[in-house]
Amino acid sequence: MKRSDLVLSLSQRLLLLLFTFVFCYGITALAVGFMSKLLTDNIPATLRISAMLQDVFAFIVPAIATAMIVTRRPAELLCIPTRLSLKNIALIIAMLFVSIPLQENIIYWNYHITLPDCLEGFGRAARELEDASFRTMSLLLSNTSIGALVLNLLIIGLAAGFSEELLFRGCFQRLLTTGGVNRHVAIWIVAIVFSAMHFQFYGFVPRVLLGAYFGYLLIWTGSIWAPILAHTLNNMMFVIVAWKQVRDGGVITDEPTLYSWYAALGSGLLIYMVLFLLHKFRKA
Repeated sequence: MKRSDLVLSLSQRLLLLLFTFVFCYGITALAVGFMSKLLTDNIPATLRISAMLQDVFAFIVPAIATAMIVTRRPAELLCIPTRLSLKNIALIIAMLFVSIPLQENIIYWNYHITLPDCLEGFGRAARELEDASFRTMSLLLSNTSIGALVLNLLIIGLAAGFSEELLFRGCFQRLLTTGGVNRHVAIWIVAIVFSAMHFQFYGFVPRVLLGAYFGYLLIWTGSIWAPILAHTLNNMMFVIVAWKQVRDGGVITDEPTLYSWYAALGSGLLIYMVLFLLHKFRKA
């Protein structure tokens, strides 16, 4: 897409996206608050409906509305028409599994990071936010029925993966790259914002790296479906593991697994190989 295909300056486009997001997020928050009063006896249902409202109105609507305002070819801006090749699909699936040891070790390091005394108050507040988020997720994943599993896969996996990628990579990142911002700079800016908006300091670094991976998938494939697939599969794996853990009589824990150094090293080498192939098969 050429710059001439878009109206408004880069700063105006970004302000439009920000305004649309804040407005839609505010409306969503009011709707969720009202709905919570009506469904006080069914907390899991309330959380699921709230998540869907957020995905649709706080993420999807701002992305599509902004794209439709700044160009007459919104689908092209969002990289929707481009299909994924079977090679890319296979590599994205492979990455999901080969990255587990190294990813878990990075999560473990970030989760157990020690802050200096001067940041003790911040660390305590961040840990409280982390714990609150975990309690919310535990409520969603505590039901071991097949129906609950399907609902969680659709909401936590598919809906969240689709909506977040459409907003962050499809709209935000594309506004930056089509506005003249270096694509590597754009990828990391969006990855940092993506991670920060989850309000989880003790998961900040791995989420930045994950966001950057999603961003490079978009650049290399030219298709929003690549980061959507990767994001969705990542979320679905978490849901399935947690569901099986509870179904087998265990409890959901937010304590990450620490793998051996050689498992992490092997994982890193395999990640490099997959990234190399993804780059090799990139869209010309």
